[in-house]
Amino acid sequence: MEQETTNKTAVITGYALPYILAVAVASFIGNLIFHPFFFSITYAIVTSIVALIIPFAGIFISAYIINALAPSFGSTPNIDNAFKLVIYSYTASFLASIVSGLLPILFFVSIAGLYSFYIFWIGFTPMMKTPEDKKVGYAIVSILIMMGVYGAIAVTLGFITAAFFLTGVAYLY
Repeated sequence: MEQETTNKTAVITGYALPYILAVAVASFIGNLIFHPFFFSITYAIVTSIVALIIPFAGIFISAYIINALAPSFGSTPNIDNAFKLVIYSYTASFLASIVSGLLPILFFVSIAGLYSFYIFWIGFTPMMKTPEDKKVGYAIVSILIMMGVYGAIAVTLGFITAAFFLTGVAYLY
């Protein structure tokens, strides 16, 4: 990761976006196949849009916060490296989300996404140039930030979509 000369835009469009789109498509197909009687096609579309927004926003917000915290932990701030670290560490989570989205009965496969934390840990020092004595603290704070950002976005969008479906607006189309 460290030797790559790509900038954040290239990594987002060339690496993250295809995975995020695959997660959304898998979610759409999985919802159409396995939930056809309980939910409308609107449900499948809305959950697919949510599946697009959560990781995309999570990557952006997490990378910017992790980069902003770099000087506090003696690390070198580099927004391109922060984006690469966050995006590449999400790979296991993307793959697990594709499988569990396509086949919701295999929801337990999502636990394989925890491998993302290991990928993050391995790439942390070379990408952020963190001194060994501050690596553990910075990595833990960064992982908690990633989880918190992801959770906050998911809860917020969950409330919005719940209101959308509970008011009956989704069933008008």
